Amino acid sequence: MKKPAPVILAGDDPFQMGRNAAFFAGKRIKVVLKVLSRLEKTLPPLLTERLRQDIKNAHPNEQSRKEQPEIKGLAISLGVSEDDILWAKKILQSLASPFCTNFGAVPPAASNQDVLISWNFDAPYILRLLMGEFPLFVRKLKGQIPYLCLGVPGIFGIGILNAGGLSCVVNAVGLQDDGPGLNPFELNNMAMETCSKVEEAVAVFKNNPRQATKALTIGMLMNWNMIWADEYGALSVLEYSHNHFREEKIPSEGFIASANHHQFLDRKLTGSFDPESWPPISGSYSRLARMRSLLKQNSGSIDPLRAKSIVSDHIPDYALLSNFGVRRNWWEDRIDNSTICAHPWNFLNHLRKGEFKQGFLEISMSTTLYSIQIQPKKLTTWFTCGHPCRNTCVPLYWGPYLGAEAEPESATLGVEDFHKPKSAEEKSDIFGKELGPGKAFLKRAWYALVSSVEKRNFKGSS
Repeated sequence: MKKPAPVILAGDDPFQMGRNAAFFAGKRIKVVLKVLSRLEKTLPPLLTERLRQDIKNAHPNEQSRKEQPEIKGLAISLGVSEDDILWAKKILQSLASPFCTNFGAVPPAASNQDVLISWNFDAPYILRLLMGEFPLFVRKLKGQIPYLCLGVPGIFGIGILNAGGLSCVVNAVGLQDDGPGLNPFELNNMAMETCSKVEEAVAVFKNNPRQATKALTIGMLMNWNMIWADEYGALSVLEYSHNHFREEKIPSEGFIASANHHQFLDRKLTGSFDPESWPPISGSYSRLARMRSLLKQNSGSIDPLRAKSIVSDHIPDYALLSNFGVRRNWWEDRIDNSTICAHPWNFLNHLRKGEFKQGFLEISMSTTLYSIQIQPKKLTTWFTCGHPCRNTCVPLYWGPYLGAEAEPESATLGVEDFHKPKSAEEKSDIFGKELGPGKAFLKRAWYALVSSVEKRNFKGSS
């Protein structure tokens, strides 16, 4: 049986894009909306008011989101209010936490004159339940550059590769410097829709007002550190807050890494955390040091296969932590969230010691859901579902779906050769029809949660 093409949100206008998003992800969106739209009654009133205020008054672009035809098309197709969709998007964006480890490489570090960027996507497992086993989809709106996203159609999409050969990977960073502006998702999408070079994407972030996201899971403000690369060999790390911005271009050695703290911007200006102000961020320093060490060791031969080995690494590196009084050997007990391939190594130890808060934080922070390496010159992604240390990495060529041409790797698959069949009735996630016992249990638990929330709110309103 011929497999269908991957999810492509295409349309001559945004309203049609919204309707297409409802077709592809409607079941997931409606369940999420039911839970999240009622979450307002369970959150502290002050926090709820701040989130609602962000939606209504943060800045003109945020307000115009409510009036956008794409959200209107999604709302009409799902039979829900636009307010509920905006609320759900705000809550899901607020699930951001200081995870993820990224790197970029160009010659002389990268082999075969290639450009390569990498993203270990670490996040709470609930996002895996929502995003499924294949969280990649393409946006193609008339008049804009088509681009590949990681996320869920209609809810959120982080642009990672566009038809112009521009690519991006991100990680969340806690900070304190905030103000009105565009949130990281909006700025990322704007750059993907309009830019084909790193310098153009840099201008989008540098010249527009910038807002942080409220991270409910950690209780802090966050935006993103990013690595941008293009097919011409340009590569930069961007770090920013509302009032401060820094572009760090690729050094002469040809590689650069990024984790969940500001390494180039002055942390005293942005309020980015360090191990003294917030000890759980220590793992970010370990991952950054280890990534730098591995990139240096493999310089000159960094290709997708070598990248697979690097992002599967389980050894911590405490070199950057010595200035904060952390001194231990790599073979001793690991610091939480300290390895590039993220596992909750210390979860059971925390539980045995009665450190339930630390255990919960460790298991929520230290899980790699996906690993993606991107070759912008070749319009190719190397996708791993789950931990890269134990799962297969599949090269996928996106040229035909982005409406562009490139020379892919000889071993690269067409996306349709890998992508599992999807229809309105079958999903590769917990909302599907035929599921294994584990996913079936999660599905029943999810719907039970929805039902209990609805019953409780019905009783409360009667």
